[in-house]
Amino acid sequence: MMAHGSSWMTDYAEDVLSWMHYREMQHLPYNGNSPQLSMRGTLIEFLCLVSERLKLSVATTHLSVYLLDRFMDAHHISDNQLRLTALTAILLAAKFEEKDLNVPRIPELNAFASNRYSIAIFNSMEAFMLKFFNWNVGTVTVAHFAEFYLMQGVTAGDTLEGARLTAPALTRQTLWRTTAHFLDISLQDKVFLEWPSSQVAAACVACGRLCCHLLPTWPVALQATTGYHLQSLSQLMDLFLRLYESEEKNNICNTPDSGYGSRSSSLQGSP
Repeated sequence: MMAHGSSWMTDYAEDVLSWMHYREMQHLPYNGNSPQLSMRGTLIEFLCLVSERLKLSVATTHLSVYLLDRFMDAHHISDNQLRLTALTAILLAAKFEEKDLNVPRIPELNAFASNRYSIAIFNSMEAFMLKFFNWNVGTVTVAHFAEFYLMQGVTAGDTLEGARLTAPALTRQTLWRTTAHFLDISLQDKVFLEWPSSQVAAACVACGRLCCHLLPTWPVALQATTGYHLQSLSQLMDLFLRLYESEEKNNICNTPDSGYGSRSSSLQGSP
């Protein structure tokens, strides 16, 4: 599973989704004011690499990006502290999203920075970031919404280019993997911060279904679950698909002048 498994989809699914939208509305605004804006692609690529090596969940990866985004947006960070900031964002996100045994220790994180930082400096940065977020680092991201939506990603009326699905479980796994690729793309460019996380996640699922050749592309069940019509997702889907095609053509995940970059999927599993 992307993060916490099937516990997202319970008899209280509507309540869970309402809570998620409430948390989404409390997101800190993003203004693109970071003096190190040109470094964001390198930092996010670094962050994704660390998350992958430590086998952290996609939810942890996306939450750490959210924390790094908002913190950098409000601070001028010296170049020699940028990796410390990214690693601390991972630490905070992991403490919120991961089981205790999978939360990386400071020496593990410090190894990714050639052990240049002391434990005291890590602790100071952690306290500084917690104070900035008012000790409220947990929130919902594109990954959280996508996980919720994917519980109904394959519906009863779906066909594979008009043919009846013969292996729905396999189709579901393929859809999760394909959607995960679009989730990674959503980390590449700051333009995706212009839309609500819930809408970006819906577009990721829609693009995943499109690439899996599932018809209809956006069934009534997903429209009802997400609250988004296909037309409201068209601009995002066009952007995702253009970046996807560019990535396939160039065999890279970075795009020119983007705020983000990730060369590999941060998804650790599928249902």
